[in-house]
Amino acid sequence: MGRVEISHISREFIKEDGDRVVALSDINLSIADDEFVSFVGPSGCGKTTLLRIIAGLDKASSGEVRVDGSLITGPGQKVGMVFQEYSLFPWRSVLSNVAFGLQMRGIPKEERQEIARKYISLVGLSQFEQSFPYELSGGMRQRVAIARALATDPDLLLMDEPFGALDAQTRNHMQCELLDIWETKKKTILFVTHSCDEAVFLSDRVVVLSPRPGVIREIINIPISRPRDRTNKEFIDLRRCLLEMIDEEEREEERIKCKSGNL
Repeated sequence: MGRVEISHISREFIKEDGDRVVALSDINLSIADDEFVSFVGPSGCGKTTLLRIIAGLDKASSGEVRVDGSLITGPGQKVGMVFQEYSLFPWRSVLSNVAFGLQMRGIPKEERQEIARKYISLVGLSQFEQSFPYELSGGMRQRVAIARALATDPDLLLMDEPFGALDAQTRNHMQCELLDIWETKKKTILFVTHSCDEAVFLSDRVVVLSPRPGVIREIINIPISRPRDRTNKEFIDLRRCLLEMIDEEEREEERIKCKSGNL
């Protein structure tokens, strides 16, 4: 399970000076069960805002999101989220962090620890279950965050630049780890990234958003079979296409700012 229907989502903010800011405008998108979809676009295009609306952490100004036919009105069991900052409790061990969501649902201690250990093993950290976040590397902390999100068995996993703070080698390794988990657990994943390389490497489809107000400019299918070779010509051509598309959007945004006198 994990089918997502995003219908006519718009989001407006009112700034302190009273100005109205349109972050997203009329976003419509259907996402299939077990699909891996990435969102790319210039900074400020509303990628994270859209993810937060899907998670039920933010309210749309108009439109609706449904997961497996159920309307999203707030955080719930169908959706798990992984943030860039890890968001682990520093006073809790790895085991206790991963079991936290299960504890909040009232699952007995022995059962939740058994479930948590299964997911800790899935991300390759069984020997660190009694360690604390400060004792782990950035990549290991992000593995813990992924295990915690998966432990509650959501239909949909949302990931907001989860590897953005990692070095290049660790980031590439974590991308492969994530694909292994995705293929094992068969979850629908929506993934926000600034990296076109990462989007092409991971995704079934890549959604390109325009600068504010964020609208869907293009949806790119990635037909390359997995595992993917970053030196493959088709891979390189798709990455170049995405980069050129985003660069063009950013140049257009600069022209609009200059014309309006905001620069």
